[in-house]
Amino acid sequence: MYRLQLIVHPKGADDIGVISKRLHGFIFKAIQRIDPDLSAALHDRKDRQLFSVYPLLKKKEIRIHSPEKNVISCLQQYFLQDPQIDINDWKGEVQEVKSRYFSTEMIDQAFSSRFTLRFLTPTTFYQWGNYYPLPELQRLFSSAIKIYEICGYRDIQWEELEFFIRKMRIEHVSVTTHRVNFGKFNIIGFRGSLTLNMKELPPEKQKQIWRMVVYTSLMGFGYKTAWGMGQTRLEPFEDLQTP
Repeated sequence: MYRLQLIVHPKGADDIGVISKRLHGFIFKAIQRIDPDLSAALHDRKDRQLFSVYPLLKKKEIRIHSPEKNVISCLQQYFLQDPQIDINDWKGEVQEVKSRYFSTEMIDQAFSSRFTLRFLTPTTFYQWGNYYPLPELQRLFSSAIKIYEICGYRDIQWEELEFFIRKMRIEHVSVTTHRVNFGKFNIIGFRGSLTLNMKELPPEKQKQIWRMVVYTSLMGFGYKTAWGMGQTRLEPFEDLQTP
């Protein structure tokens, strides 16, 4: 998994919903400038998008995650050539461009059977024409299965994991409802935290689920992660990473 970290000097409004949606479009154009074929392939995808966007405007930072090196490489080249971000009523100048690779070995070394997911931006799931703004385990881990697959692991069905997920202990949950304004429409989601303990699971299954959770925390859980939703901090994984 790759992370592109942009240190940005922002100018303009801080309406995170509208900005993140427009930033998503800007990223497509930036990739198109460097690699038109890659941009077209991303645009035409029917499955989960291969990148997520997390604007931390108060920290003057934008994070982009992707399991595809080419996505991060194109964006890195673009912003080194042109540091200006102009998305209507919000502008930013990129001051620094940093990239990082999260290897499987690094992820395994940070393993913990007990972990907390902190949902930093509103998170939601979408089915049957409705938003589902609750951290239900089946929806969380169904989302994680999709990320696990695009990271190069074999296809897994929910039925394979269900028995083990049901044995996980929920030690703490605290969420609140939030609406995100995307201009012409709103999306309802939740923010908060969820602490899980999987010590009752077999060691190999713990390791597999840990990897799934790490990858998904980086890419984001649920719906519209390329628009900045579902961005999540995993503890203790993020706590153990050095700058």
